[in-house]
This record gives sequence, C-alpha cells and structure tokens, in this order.
Amino acid sequence: MKKLLGLCLSAILALTAVFGATACSTTSANDYSEYTDDGRLILTIWAPDQYANATIRSRFQAWLDDFNETDKIKELGVYLEFSPFTQLPTTLSTACISGPHMMPDIVIWDRFATPSNTTYLMPIDDLLEEDNIDTSVFLDEAYDELTVNGSQYGLPLDADPWGIYVNMDIVNTYNDQNSASAIDVDSLDTWSELIDAADKLTIRDGSNVTRSGLNTTSADGQFFSFVYTGTGELIDTDENSSAYGDTVMSTDSADIFTDGESMRVYDTLAFFKELYALNLCNTGHGGTDAFGNGLLAMTYGSIYFPQELSSYSIKNYKMLPYPARDLTYINVNTEQGAHGESLVASETDSTGMQNGQVGGMLGGYGLAIPQPVMENMRTDEWRSHVEKAWEVIKLWLLDDEMNESYFTANEVITCRSDLWNNAFYTENTGVIGDILPYLENYKMRPSVAGYEVFESSIVRADIQMLKEGSLTVLATYEKIRDDGNALLRQAQGRS
Repeated sequence: MKKLLGLCLSAILALTAVFGATACSTTSANDYSEYTDDGRLILTIWAPDQYANATIRSRFQAWLDDFNETDKIKELGVYLEFSPFTQLPTTLSTACISGPHMMPDIVIWDRFATPSNTTYLMPIDDLLEEDNIDTSVFLDEAYDELTVNGSQYGLPLDADPWGIYVNMDIVNTYNDQNSASAIDVDSLDTWSELIDAADKLTIRDGSNVTRSGLNTTSADGQFFSFVYTGTGELIDTDENSSAYGDTVMSTDSADIFTDGESMRVYDTLAFFKELYALNLCNTGHGGTDAFGNGLLAMTYGSIYFPQELSSYSIKNYKMLPYPARDLTYINVNTEQGAHGESLVASETDSTGMQNGQVGGMLGGYGLAIPQPVMENMRTDEWRSHVEKAWEVIKLWLLDDEMNESYFTANEVITCRSDLWNNAFYTENTGVIGDILPYLENYKMRPSVAGYEVFESSIVRADIQMLKEGSLTVLATYEKIRDDGNALLRQAQGRS
C-alpha cells in the first residue's frame, strides 16, 4: 500500500510540474479548455520516456511545429502541445482518476501495456464504425496489440522492430586481417553463426574483455525475441485454450524435452548460458556508449537506435533481424555452457514446429484517447475534446500526406503497410532498408494482462541469476514458469 501511495504521489508531483499549482486544486471536470491567441483549442499530447531523448524530442517537436502550421490542422481549429513522461502509465492513471482538467487529450501509448490499462483508455470501436475506417491498412501485429477482449483502444503509430546492430568498421577490419575466416554479415542468420561471429570479434586480455563481440550484459531483455526466432512463444495467447494467459511452459518437467513450445524456451535459456560461458562481453560494455565508441561490435536496438547514436562518431553500421534457431541443447550438458547440437532452421521437428526463423520482437506505439475513470467526469466539454482528438488522430495516421510527413521527419516505419512501397522506404539505404524485408516475420509481445511485469520483474531477473550462476538452466526454466504463472493469473484475476 505504501508503494502504491508513493507512486501516486510521484505522479501527482509530475503533473504539478507540467500544469503548475492547479494540479493540486479541486478544479472541476468543466471549464478547463484553453485556446491560442488565434482561437484554436489547445490539445495536449503525452508521450513516453523515449521522447525525452534529446534527438528524438527535437525531431518530434520540429514535426509537431510544422503540423500545427498546416492548413488541415488550422481547419480543425486545434493547436497541439506535447510533454514526455518517464512513468507514463502511472502518471496517466493518476490523471484519469483526477479528471479531464488533469488529462492529456491524446497519448502516444506503448502498445504492449494496453491489456493492463484499459480503464484509462477510451474504446474507439464506435468511432471506427461511424467513420467507416479501413483498419486493414495497418500492420496486423501492431493493430492487434491495441485490441483487448474484442475492443480497440487506439490505432498503431510506428512499427518498431528490434534487431542486432553490427559495427561494420570492426567487421571490415577483422575481415581484412583474417581473410580465411572472414565474417559474412549477410549470413548472420542463425544462432550458431551469431556465436561464431561474436567470438571472432571479441578481443581479450587474459580473462578481461577489452572489446566485446556481442552485448550479453543486456541479453535478458532480448529473451522474447530469441524464443520467437525458435518459432516459440512465452505465453499462451489462444483465447480458446484452457491455458490462455499462462506461460506455454509445461508444468510437468518430464515433458519439457518432448513438448515443442517448452523445448524452445529451454533451448533459448541454454543458448544464453552458452553465450555467457564464452565471455563475449565486458560488464561495462552494455550501453549505447560502448557501441558508439567502438568497444562493442554487436548490440541490440530498435529502429530508433540510430537517433541515439547520432551524437557518436560511428556511422557505418547495419541492422539485422534476430537469427533463426539452428541449435538444440536437449542432449547437451547445458550447465557447462556447451555448444548445442546442430539443426536445420528451416526444417520441422517431431512436434510439427519449424526449428527456427529470423525475426524478433515488434515494439512501437499507438495513438490513444484517455478517458476519465469516473463516468460523471465524462462531461460534454471532455467529449468535445475527444471529437477534436479523434480528428487529429485520423489526420495524423490516415491522411497519406500527413502520415508521410511524420515518418520521414522522424525516420521510423509507419504501421500503414500499404505505404511501404513509397520511395522513402523502398529507396532507404539505412537501417529501415535493412530491416523492412523482414518486418512481416516480426511478432508483437503477448497481449495479455500482466505480461509487461512478467517480462521485467520475473524473466529478466531470473535470467540474470542464470548469468551469475546462481540458477541452472532447468531451475531458471522452472522458476520463470512457476512465478510467471502465479503473477499472470493474479494480473488477469484468475488467482
């Protein structure tokens, strides 16, 4: 309870910082609208902490300034302002409890947090139907991430695939010096090829790593992506399944090595164990600095990563999808971090599942409209803001010209897959061009309540214990399964 009160207090203080002393007042849900000198209604946009990054914030603000000056926005009679928040869901929940005078009109929303926050987001099904919106133009995985129990809570903004970034200067230097064992970056499409390249690119002075081949320090955050490249899952997302919302991991440990889904989770943990055992990464090389300064040859990042790298001298890098599983550790002494037995990634196993495929996790945001928790605060004034906010969202995403202006200015990928044949995408020589051919292989994180906490508080913590040696591969598997099921059932009201 004390923790909850502390979070609420922090959120209220954050709101006060944005809106001033009125954040603590008892202002009603009415008479809160503000207007510009030329009579335009001011609508506020809240964004998550990524938009606090100096480069990303600057680009977004520059686009927003241009957007505000377009005839189409002026015709709507609105003016847009935005603020980023480091704890957006917590801050938003406090605002929605307080009422419209404390709330944003539009929120740039981390899509995977939707199932746990539907109380604060307005369903838009009626708006979609009234305006006869063709939602088939959106990337299915991204659109579905905003769908909970058949209701739609927003429209997807960007497709944010994560991948492996490779410093090509380091690779080219290695290849010049080692022509007989040269690394073909275009062939880093399997687990075993990744291991081999990471080992070659690591420079060691005894046991001390002076240049890291692959970022294993933060590999725990990439676990879902590697499970998926084994064609597996972490959570049962089939709403018709009796195990819906639980982990896919077999509760009978004897079945781990015969159940296809369980086997892939186990293999991914064992693959991580092998990476840790190879001593590929200095513990100080897990951040952007190390990659930007040439101390780390390969790391993980989203499509936004180049914006974070813009302040570094590194310019020659390539983005790859996560490689396909071509190893199994079922008959290997995994506790020693031994190399797995080879598989053919494209073939299927005895359970009928393909061994592996390139791809990974699809992140990204959506545009959503918050709603007051208390129905008596959903006033006519608030509804008038909703009408304007919806018109802005439609203009932003469904007007081809406005959509293109946003994504070219911010250099990310639209979820409007019908626009991917535009020259901005087809002629892109940067990371967008690298990753776009693989985008349809990417998968959203499981859209079930509690997943975000399951990933951050259980999966990552348990894998860190595997890395440190305090848990075996099997014990890590069992702990993720048992603690994960308990947490997920509680979050979903099934405990």
